[in-house]
Formats: sequence, structure tokens, C-alpha cells
Amino acid sequence: MGNSLFFLLFLAALTSAISILEVVTAYFIDQKGWTRSRATIIFGLIVTACGVFCSLSLGDGYNITEIFGIKFFDFMDNLSSKYMLPLGGLLTALFILVRWGIPNFLEEFYLGMTNRIFSNSTVKFLLTIASIVVGFIILNEVFDIFFGIPLIGKDGILIG
Repeated sequence: MGNSLFFLLFLAALTSAISILEVVTAYFIDQKGWTRSRATIIFGLIVTACGVFCSLSLGDGYNITEIFGIKFFDFMDNLSSKYMLPLGGLLTALFILVRWGIPNFLEEFYLGMTNRIFSNSTVKFLLTIASIVVGFIILNEVFDIFFGIPLIGKDGILIG
């Protein structure tokens, strides 16, 4: 029974990895003109190498995967949760505000819905506030890295 559980877990992880890899592969095929095999092999190797280093950094004892004094897995976790996710949210909000436009966003948002509860000004206000808040979160993290003390937080300059 135990072996079948791990086999099913392996299959779930494999299918998830394939679906994640497909996004990057499709971009490079459609936008850069790469062949499917080239894009799949290159990014499959990158994802595999990253996964191997994350797996190797979870053991005790001698650690060959330290970067900047922390384990590779912890480094990737901090990089994604503290910087990449907020930056992605900030860029998404700015893209809607500046490039795509709120009417186009609302048209896509309401696709298939009958009730329209948001006005253009409400969405613009919410996206502007979200951009400012997320931008300040990123600024706070960057300030902490360069100066060793956050603007807001534990013993921060503005609020501590």
C-alpha cells in the first residue's frame, strides 16, 4: 500500500510539473519561434536542476547548496514569496491600469456574469491602492536588505 501511495504522489508531481513547464514552453514557441523539443529540453533541464538543488538542501549535516549563507530551498522560498509574488502582483495591477485599460479588464472580468457590481472608478481606486501597498512592501524588503533595517516592522525606522 505504501509504495502505491508514493507512486501516485510521483505521478501527481510529474503531471503538475508538465503543466507548469507548458506555460514557459508555449511562450518560447509562440513568441520566440523555438521548436517544442528545444524549449522543452532547455526549460525541463532548468526546472530539474532547480528541483535537485532544492531537494539536496533539505537534508541535515553538510550542505553543498548554500547561497548567501542560507540553504538553496530557503533562498528560493524567500525569493519567490518576498519578491517575485509581490512584484508579479504589482506589475499585473500596473498593466491593467496603464496598458490594458480598466474597461477591457471589466469586460473580461464580467464575461459570463449578469451582475455588474464594480464601476471603472472603483476598480481604478482598488488597483491604485493595491499598487501602492505592494510597491511599499517591496520597497520595505529592499530597504531591509541594503540598510539592515526595515522601514516598517520589527524595530523599523518609521514604525517599529
